[in-house]
Amino acid sequence: MKTFTALIKARVNGTERSIPTQVRAVNANDARWLLQAIYGFHAVLSVPSEVAEELLIDETASKTPEQLRLDSLKAAKERAASALKAERERIAKQKAINTLAQINRSN
Repeated sequence: MKTFTALIKARVNGTERSIPTQVRAVNANDARWLLQAIYGFHAVLSVPSEVAEELLIDETASKTPEQLRLDSLKAAKERAASALKAERERIAKQKAINTLAQINRSN
């Protein structure tokens, strides 16, 4: 297996960003399919390119288990905050639709 890197479009705090992402696959075509399966068809912004083995950096090796746990908890917190915001927006939108429907019924 080889390591490939590609740019992925991600929404972070309401803004879209291009984030370099690595995936391990047999070839570039398989890497693209994997990225599309994980992040969505329209999220893959560039063709996956093979990364030379000496350029690979293992970030997890330099972090302690406690740091990894904190990173994981921070990511979970951000996902929960994002889900809460989306749910509040959905409820507000539904409430507005119901209000408009009531106004239309009274006329």
